[in-house]
Formats: sequence, C-alpha cells, structure tokens
Amino acid sequence: MSLLTQVMKTPFARPGLRHRPLALAAVLSLALLASACASNGSSGSSGKAAPITLGASLSLTGSLGSFGVDQRAGYQQAIADINAAGGVKIGGTSHQVKLVVLNNQSDPTTASQQIRDLVLKDGAQALLGAGTPPITVPQALVAESLKVPYLTTNTPVGAFAAGSKTGYKYSWDMFFSEPEQASDIIAAVDRFKTNHKIALFTDNEPDGVVERPLYKKAAAAAGDKVVGDFSFPVGTTDFTSFITTAKSKGAQIVVGQMDPPDAITLFKQMKSLGYTPKIGIVAKAADFVSWVQALGKISEGSLLEAVWMPSWNYPGTAHIEATLGKKFDNLGDLGTATAAYSVVKVMINAFQRAGSTDAAKVNTALASTNLTTPYGHVQFAANHTSTMRFAVAQWQGTKTIPVWPAVKGAKLEFPMAGF
Repeated sequence: MSLLTQVMKTPFARPGLRHRPLALAAVLSLALLASACASNGSSGSSGKAAPITLGASLSLTGSLGSFGVDQRAGYQQAIADINAAGGVKIGGTSHQVKLVVLNNQSDPTTASQQIRDLVLKDGAQALLGAGTPPITVPQALVAESLKVPYLTTNTPVGAFAAGSKTGYKYSWDMFFSEPEQASDIIAAVDRFKTNHKIALFTDNEPDGVVERPLYKKAAAAAGDKVVGDFSFPVGTTDFTSFITTAKSKGAQIVVGQMDPPDAITLFKQMKSLGYTPKIGIVAKAADFVSWVQALGKISEGSLLEAVWMPSWNYPGTAHIEATLGKKFDNLGDLGTATAAYSVVKVMINAFQRAGSTDAAKVNTALASTNLTTPYGHVQFAANHTSTMRFAVAQWQGTKTIPVWPAVKGAKLEFPMAGF
C-alpha cells in the first residue's frame, strides 16, 4: 500500500467538517514530498547510487583461451582498484563499477550474440572487447548496431579498422600496428647470428593474411630472404611438406602468425622431423605461458610478442607489477593483462569526462581521449584506433627476457635449446 493510499484511508482525530480539508491538504503535501524524494535520482530504496555496468564477452576457453583469461584478470584488477578508490563520480554522485563477463569459447558467432545479451539483458552501459580480429570485429559491429561504446585491445589496428567498410562510430581499439609488428619481429630475430634465411608460416585468419606480405617486406628491407612461404587454413594438422621444404632450403629462422593449437602442432612436428632452426617466433601463439606448458622443453629459447615492458615505466607500472605481476610472472601474459587493465582506465575516464552514463556522451568523450595509462599513451585517430608500442621477448623456462627493444644486461639464449 502506497503512502498516499494510507493517508486517504487514515481517519482524522477530529471529524469536524470545517477542519478536514486543511488537514487533508497538509498530509497530502507531506505524502507527495516523500514520494518525490524516494523517486529522485538513480538511487534505489537503499539510497545507494546505481552501479556502472561494463560487459565483456571473452574467449576464456577454446583456441584463444589464454587471451581471455589474461584479459579478465586485467579488467577485474582495474575495476577493483577503481571501486576501492571510491568508484566513479558523476554529477557529484559516486558509482561503483560492476563487471559482467561471459565466455564466448573463442567462437565469433557466440561472441556477437553475447555482446547483444550483455546490453539488452545485463544492462551493460559500455563494452570491453576480447582479443584478435575474428572475435573483436564481429563484436564491434554489434556494438555499432546497438550504439553502445565498445573498447578493445589485442587486435592489430589495421585489421580492426578494416573490419567496418563504413567506419566505426561507437567502437574503438588500442593496440600495435601490423607494419610495426612485422618490422620489430624481423629486427628481433636479426639480433641473433643466423644465415638470414626465413621459413614463414601464416594461416588464413585476418592476422595471418595482413601480416604475411608485411613480414616479407620487412625481411627484404633487413636483407633477409624468405626461402619458404607457407600459407594454410586455420585448423591444419599436418605441416610435414612445409617443414621438409624449410629444412631442405636451410632456413634457420622461423617466423609465424598462427592460432595457438596449430602452432603447437607445428613445433612438435618440426622437432619430430629433425628440423632445427636457430631461432623462431610464432606471433599470437607463443604469447602465453600455455605455450610453454603445451610444448615443454621444445619451447625453450623461442620468442614471443610481449606487447608491454616494465622498463617503459609508464605511470602505474609499479602497481601493475605489485598486483597483476603476482599472477603473471612472464611478459607475455602480464602484457596482455596490462593492456586490458588500461582499457578499463580509458573507458572509465570517458565516463568521468562525459559526466554522464548516456552512451552518446560517453562515446563522444572516448573520441577526445588523451590519457597515459600503464600500457602507454592513448589518443584515438580518425579511424578509432590508438597505436601502441610493440615488444618481443624470449622464453627461458617459464620466464621471459626482453629481446626487442633491447634492454641492457638481458642475457639471451642462442640457438633455441628446444631444437
């Protein structure tokens, strides 16, 4: 029963007709005032401000599972830090931040549907992306249709920008550029003394398609020679003919762009067929400790994309090492988590500058981002991407040592002990 109904049914102590209208008017005024106070603003009956809800559909299992696990840790740490500091202040009211995470199992169709569900069912006011173009581009296109801000990382900026033929309005990406990735990987392998002959392995996903000509161009510019140029569908299980060719042509360097399960199969077959390259890196596949766990000693001395290094010393680096560094003691996983942590920082910064939870206003604030995060400086270009730095490291057991950019005093292993 509402307060107004209770008032209407309450008898007055003095039944005289002359007093009832005045008394009733006074009580009605109090009832309406109480009702207005209860419904004013975003606070519920408890008096607490409604939380800001961020949604993320991540690849926690499947072929890209390592990406999702690291990203979730980064997202969770950033939100825990924000809430511990009092939340997000909008219009003088502090809001806690709530994270809703769904597992897309590395499936693009599931990832797309979950983005829709996060907004329409879970009430997400903004979206945090997953990793790699096959997952993030479909997610971004759904966010566009819903007109909800979407910010991702772990997606090379060229592939992301190419994902929309008409350009993005609500979707944003902060990661490295493909040309820089290719040139830095070639620079990293050339730190080691080899015969400069490369066996190149790339799959038919967007990453592989974009990177293949860039690796070849960067190799040629560095004076290296690609003696084996192998392209194949995702899910290939037999690389025998490619390995035999690379071995016969004396390729001492392996460079690849592949999903983790396929690259693990490749390295195992290289070992079993007696192919002994001196150094090698498979971008995307070798970036996580799961690479070492799957390959064991075969992974020793191989290279990986680290994407972030503590030596860059961006603001917040010490905090990252003290928190996420306790969960991830290698540069690959820690870099991925740091990038995700910084995605949350950028998104929440947009909410604060917008002074609102309105999607259009938050999105406009994202467009004017000019923020230095633990991952680096973020400022979006007209194509809705912010190009970040790139790094390469070497697996030494389960630890990683910087290779490129070179860090003074870093002791590198050569040749790869795994082969």
